[in-house]
Amino acid sequence: MKIIVVGDIHGDFQVINHLVETERPDIILQCGDFGYFPRLHGVPALDLGGTLLYWCDGNHEDHQVLSNLVLSCPDKSRQDLSKPVEILPNCFYQPRGSTLKLPDGRNVLFFGGADSSDKDSREEGKDWFSDELPGQNDLDRIDSNQKIDIVISHTCPNSFALRKIPPEGYEKGPWLAKAQDPTRLLLDQILRLHAPAKWFFGHFHIHQTGRFQETEWQALSIPLDDGELWWVELE
Repeated sequence: MKIIVVGDIHGDFQVINHLVETERPDIILQCGDFGYFPRLHGVPALDLGGTLLYWCDGNHEDHQVLSNLVLSCPDKSRQDLSKPVEILPNCFYQPRGSTLKLPDGRNVLFFGGADSSDKDSREEGKDWFSDELPGQNDLDRIDSNQKIDIVISHTCPNSFALRKIPPEGYEKGPWLAKAQDPTRLLLDQILRLHAPAKWFFGHFHIHQTGRFQETEWQALSIPLDDGELWWVELE
């Protein structure tokens, strides 16, 4: 069983197709900024074959369409968002607070959303949505008694000490807005309550690894030719 975890792809679905063709994973877990804007760009051109793809939302998605898809799914109600929604064959959106049991028995929690540092340059209702920010209702959806082994999120808890990027670091420009994202406080609560063994996220377009108490974390970059890891195989 080969499972790959992927960072932001921003609608570049060909990189997923290439990954499927070359690495032949059984499952892909994707950390948001999937780039799902069907009203702007049409249906994602994915060719997954037998690979199963599960993704959480980032801040750069059409959250209105995602919400409508979840609520129109026949086996759900407004109170039950705990299961994935198949938006295309073998391509599943995981609502915030939903879980997935891997074939080896490990439970994966998905908790998407984040604050857009570039929202001032976007148009609300078209390529930016206030629903990008998760809330307490999303947090309350998580079963506090369920063992969580892995978390897939878009941004990360404040407890994860992301190192500065020279020369500017996170103190200037858009990085400052990302660092102050209120989503990270919600993720801190998940970290304290569930203390998962592994945590993967994207959003910052960097590759870093670290550890907080019992949790090993990994930030995944984006598909560029700069050598930074944007996908890893799950151990």
